[in-house]
Amino acid sequence: MPSSFIGAVRMADKKEPSYPALLLSQNKRRFYFSTIPVADLFPNCFVARREEDPQQGFQRALSEARADDIGRYLAAGDGSIPTNVVLSAQGEANLRYNPRSKTISFSRVPRAFLVLDGQHRLWGYAKCPTKHRVPVAIYEGLSRAEEAKLFIDINTNQRGVPAALLLDIKQLAEIESEKESLLRKFFDRLQNDPNSALNGKLSPAKSKPNRISRVAFNRSMNVALNSEVVRSLATEDIYRLIRNYINSFDAELPEKTTLTKASYFEAIFEMFDEVVRATMTSHSNVKQPSLQGTIRAIAKLDFGGRGKLTKKGYTDLMQAAFRKGVALSADML
Repeated sequence: MPSSFIGAVRMADKKEPSYPALLLSQNKRRFYFSTIPVADLFPNCFVARREEDPQQGFQRALSEARADDIGRYLAAGDGSIPTNVVLSAQGEANLRYNPRSKTISFSRVPRAFLVLDGQHRLWGYAKCPTKHRVPVAIYEGLSRAEEAKLFIDINTNQRGVPAALLLDIKQLAEIESEKESLLRKFFDRLQNDPNSALNGKLSPAKSKPNRISRVAFNRSMNVALNSEVVRSLATEDIYRLIRNYINSFDAELPEKTTLTKASYFEAIFEMFDEVVRATMTSHSNVKQPSLQGTIRAIAKLDFGGRGKLTKKGYTDLMQAAFRKGVALSADML
């Protein structure tokens, strides 16, 4: 075989691969949309983390657990991530665009691209056993100051979807767990039940003044559902107990709007197990009038002058007042 042919083959082997790309100009900036195999991208990217470089860094610390979650999601076989990883091509990348073939090529060097957005997604792609192509948007010619400004723009102008909305549409997406389904049914019933103190006072998709959001509701109900006192009860009986419990506070509170403060609502459910047990001991039932007698002292607590209390702040004060009022009597021994 002629040596000239062998040399041509070796040169072809070293030819840098290129990828189809769409050039987009917005105002004074140019960037390219493309998809690049993770194996050809990940080794050539880096992140300017603030903790590692206080002078030039601007990214947050990487959470490997989050990257693992993304890798597992991509490996599951039915998930996809359509959003771009945003990169800034460095001088070392020698990024080139061919307008005739509409492709980009670049030098494969360790610090070819700075990751501006999507560092966890990129690492998740790298951790996934299935080697997917990564959708990317690549800027070129940015200074470090311009990179930092773009990072700020991306992370201040994008707003995440409210957690309450994500919970609200899980049924539609058919990804509700059994417990999430139960929580949704309780939420809907308490919202619409004319005998519920929360009738019309719940907000399913977002936080609203004087309304309990689905997020706060679920956190509170999880405490109740994890309590030993409900383990042997049927679903309908659990619902009635929770409704009685909420109604008892509503009946005793001097200021009714207090019940719909998320931190207060969550705090009363931190007391749920203790209050139900105490009511059973003193009244041998957990009907609303009996529960009212148990919680009357803590429902009448004056929180004025304490500023805005957290769930823990409310809980600590309630527990102190409740336990102070619990005393043993001879007939209990």
